Amino acid sequence: MNAKVISAWVAGVLILALYAYAVVAAVGNLIGMSTFLGEALGPLPWALLGVAIFAPIGAIITSLIVARGRTAWVRVLLLATGLCVTAAVQLEIMHLMS
Repeated sequence: MNAKVISAWVAGVLILALYAYAVVAAVGNLIGMSTFLGEALGPLPWALLGVAIFAPIGAIITSLIVARGRTAWVRVLLLATGLCVTAAVQLEIMHLMS
């Protein structure tokens, strides 16, 4: 294995860890909001919190499908793009919730 492939794998694993963090943070937001605002939340905020949980999962699946058959660094860049889209969606949801 050469250094390019190893560095691409390391970058990919780090990006996947950030996807996992995004899912955990979204679940934490759901639990926190339901604990403090449970009865006050209407159906739209509950739906938005659900979207915030499934956005990283959908983004990673879409990124991996689009990246199939491409070089290692193109895959890493597509995974990073999906992570950026996920972060933007989650920030917008938190903005709408507050």
